[in-house]
Amino acid sequence: MLMQSHMQEHNPGKDRLLIKFTVAAIMLICVMAVSCCLGSSDTSLSDVIKFFTGRSDELTKTTLTIITRIRIPRMITAALVGGALASVGCIMQGVFRNPMADPSVLGISSGAALGAAVAIVTGLNGVILFEAFTGAYIGAIIGAVITWLMVFTVAASNGRYDMSSTLLAGVAISSIMSALITVLMTLHLDDMERVYMWMLGTFSSSTVDKTKIMVVIIALMMPVLFFIAPRIDVMKLGKEAAMTLGVNQTVTLAVAMGACSCLLAFCVANSGIIGFVGLIIPHIVSYFKVTKMRSRLVLSFMTGAIFMVLCDTVCKTIVAPGELAIGAVTSLIGAPYFLFLLMGSRVRAGKERSSL
Repeated sequence: MLMQSHMQEHNPGKDRLLIKFTVAAIMLICVMAVSCCLGSSDTSLSDVIKFFTGRSDELTKTTLTIITRIRIPRMITAALVGGALASVGCIMQGVFRNPMADPSVLGISSGAALGAAVAIVTGLNGVILFEAFTGAYIGAIIGAVITWLMVFTVAASNGRYDMSSTLLAGVAISSIMSALITVLMTLHLDDMERVYMWMLGTFSSSTVDKTKIMVVIIALMMPVLFFIAPRIDVMKLGKEAAMTLGVNQTVTLAVAMGACSCLLAFCVANSGIIGFVGLIIPHIVSYFKVTKMRSRLVLSFMTGAIFMVLCDTVCKTIVAPGELAIGAVTSLIGAPYFLFLLMGSRVRAGKERSSL
């Protein structure tokens, strides 16, 4: 009897999920270690191991500075931004019940980019409040907040905060912000290159203080998304079913959008606009046969972190001592994958029609 009850309590699904999380964690540690070693000036793996095992006194001052002030903040920021973007994409696809939804549907990225562009062209980018807050950083956060307030106000203008109105408001306001950026760059041709390069994305300006801020934001917002994840699972059943099960769609949507907007604001402020991560990572996670939103969220965060650290490693090594824009690398990978998804969905739709 005891053996039988033990076998009933044993859940193979949980074991498989734990294995997936463990493999993802090991992969993340490995790519982060490699990222610490590579760059414009190579650092040996033994030096990185010495640092993390408490033997820093065996390292030269230059090597120690490279690891602590440049490599580690950049690597951690890349992992956090990648994880956050993938998590937001996972939530977006769940909330809107659309596999093609991604963080850009909220318009927050465009608003943050506009705020940073304004700071750059007005010469405020050099203003520093503490060590972390440059003008572009502060401008990006302000632009994201203003955009979120606009989307929220328009979406809730009829007294209800629903998915379709949020989606339409986000797309419309994103177009307006993108148009304003174009006008701004046209009127300030001298600053066009700086604005354009910032918008393409980079982790080269990562600092210890910026990394600490990103850690705090992730620590505050990810638990919020983790808490509401089961409610998003219920919302997939439809509005009536959600109401029957006691899930308030308006409140859940507002909380999800607020947390996602905050994450996006700081992601863009730290690295500029990085596309396709929030779109393709949840689809990659879907191949692991993970269905519950909480598990998908955690695995998306870890997979997004791995993907972004790998892309950043490519950016800082392939043309060293120069550097590629991270947004260009993610787009080169993400755009073909997006087309693959699109063609796959059209093929499936054609087969379903032919079988009717």
